[in-house]
Amino acid sequence: MERFLRRSVFLLFLIVIVLAGFGYGQYQGWEERRSAVIERDELRETLTELEKENETLRQKVAVLSRGNQIDQKTYAEVRNTITDLNARIAQLENEVTFYKRVMAPSSEDKGLRVESWTVAKTLNPSRFSFKLVLTQVADNNNYIEGRALVSIVGLQGTTRRVLPLRDLSSDVKDLGVRFRFRFFQNVSGEMVLPKGFKPEKIEVILQSTGRKAMRVEKNYEWSVQEAV
Repeated sequence: MERFLRRSVFLLFLIVIVLAGFGYGQYQGWEERRSAVIERDELRETLTELEKENETLRQKVAVLSRGNQIDQKTYAEVRNTITDLNARIAQLENEVTFYKRVMAPSSEDKGLRVESWTVAKTLNPSRFSFKLVLTQVADNNNYIEGRALVSIVGLQGTTRRVLPLRDLSSDVKDLGVRFRFRFFQNVSGEMVLPKGFKPEKIEVILQSTGRKAMRVEKNYEWSVQEAV
């Protein structure tokens, strides 16, 4: 009888641990989703405010252009402000679209994806910043994990070379960058290209692990944005 009681208590203890772990996982997932929704809504509010400001400036430009005495300096300043606002609005629209696709994906957007890869200049001409964005859509109730292999392909003189990101960046320690996320994950840092190396494209290979392991490959032409 005593042995039966001990066994029952042990089983009950195991059940409590399992339920607690499950509950914590559900709560953590709910918190992550709530944070993503809040950030998306804040982006929408900012976008609305910028669009209103943009419209006000457009009306000001129209008034200035119809005036008999146009203040060219003021006119140019307003036009430049509108250009900057349009760029910011376009960026916010892309971010809102990104959250929408992750939170409410279409039937075509499923599974692990390479969302984007960007390279930008820095104050040091030989150094570049990079950002890789990975997403999981349609099945983001569970974590997905694995490794991302990023390589820069180009020419060193007449020799074609494939350089792993790890060899170019102190921010990347492993040949395959580890990832683990529900909705999305950013991998960012800085890299330095070898002298005389002319990059042509970037190869990104994702390999997830687990029962539904999948491999994703995507290439990007080498393109550098201006420093922000």
